Amino acid sequence: MSVSSRPKALKELLVFALPIILGQIGMMLIGTGDMIIAGRYSREALAAIGLAISICNPIMIPLLGMQFAISPVLAQKRGQGEDIRPYFWTVIFYSLLVSVLSSVLTYFSIYLLPYFGYAENTTRLIREYILITSVSTFGMYLYQGIKEFYQSEEKTIAANAIALTAVGVNLFFNYAFVFGRFGVPQLFEAGLAWASLGCRCFMGLGLLFTAHKLWKTQKTFHLSFVKEVAKLGVPLTFSVFFEVMAFCSVTLFVGKFDEVQVAANNLALNIGSLAFMIPMSIASAVAVKVGHAYGERNFDRIRIFGQVSLFASVCFTAIMGLSFYLFPHAVMSLYTDDPLVIGWGKTLLFWVACFQLFDGAQVTMGGILRGLSITRAPSIAIFIGYWVIGIPLGYYLGFHAGLEAQGFWIGLAISLAVVSVMLGIIMKKKLKALN
Repeated sequence: MSVSSRPKALKELLVFALPIILGQIGMMLIGTGDMIIAGRYSREALAAIGLAISICNPIMIPLLGMQFAISPVLAQKRGQGEDIRPYFWTVIFYSLLVSVLSSVLTYFSIYLLPYFGYAENTTRLIREYILITSVSTFGMYLYQGIKEFYQSEEKTIAANAIALTAVGVNLFFNYAFVFGRFGVPQLFEAGLAWASLGCRCFMGLGLLFTAHKLWKTQKTFHLSFVKEVAKLGVPLTFSVFFEVMAFCSVTLFVGKFDEVQVAANNLALNIGSLAFMIPMSIASAVAVKVGHAYGERNFDRIRIFGQVSLFASVCFTAIMGLSFYLFPHAVMSLYTDDPLVIGWGKTLLFWVACFQLFDGAQVTMGGILRGLSITRAPSIAIFIGYWVIGIPLGYYLGFHAGLEAQGFWIGLAISLAVVSVMLGIIMKKKLKALN
C-alpha cells in the first residue's frame, strides 16, 4: 500500500504503534507495581530492589537487543514477498538460547555484590532477589521473541493485551507474596522476585498459547536466518548495554549516598522510563515500517515514515517534559508520601524533564536506522555519548562538585543530547545515500 501523504502515514504509523504503546506501558507498570509495593513495605525494600534491578538490567535488558533485530529482519523479508511463517520455531529456539545465556550471567552477577560495599542486610536482599529473578528469564525472552514475530507481521493485539493483563497479575502476586495474603505464606522482600517470576511465566506461556495456529509449522532451525538476526542484533545488544548500564551505574553510584537519595533516584528513573515507553514504542513500529519499505526498495515510504515518527515522538516528549517541570510534586506524590524522598525526587525530575526531547528523538532515530539494518554506527554513538562524555561528567559533578545524585542526572541529560545529535547526522547521511 502506498503512502500518499504525511498525515496518512502518521495515522498508519500510530494505528500500528498504539497497541505497542499500551503494551510497553503495561511492561513499565509491572515495574512500577514492584516499586509501589516495595515502597509500601519499607524504604529499605524500595532501595534494595532498585539496586538489585540495577545489577540485573545490564544483563537482561541488553540481551533483548538480540531479539529486537527479529522484527525488522522479518519485515524486510515480507517486503521482498517471502512467507515468514516457517521462521516461527527458529524464533522460539533462538529466544530460548538467548534466555539460557541471560539466566547464567544473571546468576553469576551475585559474585559482584561484595565489591559494591552495601550494608549487610541490603546485600542479602539483593542476592535473594537476583537468585530468584535469574530463573524468570525463560518466560521473559519467550514472550519477547513471539512478540517480535507478531510485530513483523504488523500484528500487535495479542502480545500487548497480555502485557496489560500482566500488570494486574503482577500486582496480585506482589501483594500476596510480600504481605502473605490470600492464603499465601508471607515471603517478605523475596516476594517481589517470586512475583516477577510468576508474571514472566504467565506472559511467555500465554503468548505461546495465542500462537497455537503456528505450532504445526515445520520445526526447522534456519541457521542462515539466525546469523542474519545476530549480525544485526549484536550491535543492538551493545547499544542497549551502553545505555542501560549508564542509567544503572548512576543508581549504583547514588547508592553510595544516603537512603533517601537512593529511593528518590529509583523513582525518578521509573518515571523517566515510563515516559520513554511511548517514543520507544514508536521506534519499534517505525523499525518494522521502514524495514518493510526497505525490503520493497520504496525509499519514499522510508523518508515519510521517518519524518512522521520523529514528529510524533517529539510532540509527546515535549508534553511530558513540560508536565515534569510544572507538576513535579504531584508526580512524585503518586509513588510516596515521604517528604524527604519527594524533595530529592523533585530535584532529579527537573533533569528528567530537560532530556525528554533528546531521549525521544534518539530512540526514534535508532528505530529508523534499525529498519535500514544499520546498528553498528548507532552503538558507537551511544558509547561516546554516555561513556566518553556523560558518565565521567556526572561522576565529577556528583562526587567532586558536591551535587551528589543531581550531578549524575545532569550527566545523563548531556549524554542524551550528544547521542541525539550524532544519530541525526548518521541518519541524514544514510537517507541522502538512498537517492
